[in-house]
Amino acid sequence: MTRLFIDSRIEETTSSWEITGDEARYLADVLRMRPGEELVLCDSARIDHVCEIVSVAKALVAVSIRDRHPNGNEPKFIATVYQGLAKGERMDLSIQKCVELGVTRYVPTACSRSIVKIKDGKDGKRDRWQTIALEAARQCGRGIVPKVDAPMSFADALKEAQAEHDLVLLPWEEEKDGKLGEVLENVDFGACPRIAVFIGPEGGISEEEAKLAESMGAKLVTLGKRILRTETAAPAVLAMLVFRSELE
Repeated sequence: MTRLFIDSRIEETTSSWEITGDEARYLADVLRMRPGEELVLCDSARIDHVCEIVSVAKALVAVSIRDRHPNGNEPKFIATVYQGLAKGERMDLSIQKCVELGVTRYVPTACSRSIVKIKDGKDGKRDRWQTIALEAARQCGRGIVPKVDAPMSFADALKEAQAEHDLVLLPWEEEKDGKLGEVLENVDFGACPRIAVFIGPEGGISEEEAKLAESMGAKLVTLGKRILRTETAAPAVLAMLVFRSELE
């Protein structure tokens, strides 16, 4: 079922709603939806409102609300992925899969081995990345649209992660002893912990960066015997968090 996110809250007494602007054009011109079809509006309180389209115009779609219930698809953790800037479609794929697996916030991060450099924000990459996050959130039934932040340096990202998260993880191919499973055994997922995950670019995390992260409280962990591509590593970690918190 088609899913839209709205910034405001729909009160329980509300029985109808008007969708305007880009979202209305998306329904009318892209999806070509018609009266009688159903869609879901997810509001700022993470309530899913099941609606039926009443009328469709170019810039306004009117719906009636048939049912509502809390969205139950958010994970039992709040995860920020600090992804080392990577080339081409690798960032696109990483963002898409991280959103599907429950990331809350995604931060492109400039590492010492990053080939891609931080731009001034005028190249449109961040807007495209946010659109990828939106489309992935729609597809997998999320209760929020994860935010793709502006790029930041590795050092600044470490400082932020240390200050704002309960656990900071850094998968590193040179780490042999730190097992992610053992680290997660001590995590209280009932408290919805805030977890930061650092992922290196194509060339990986340097030894200097790994040691700096460890000195600031990050847990260096191995993801197994195989070295994963940069676009695979973050989704792999998130999948393990989902398993530990929901499926084990």
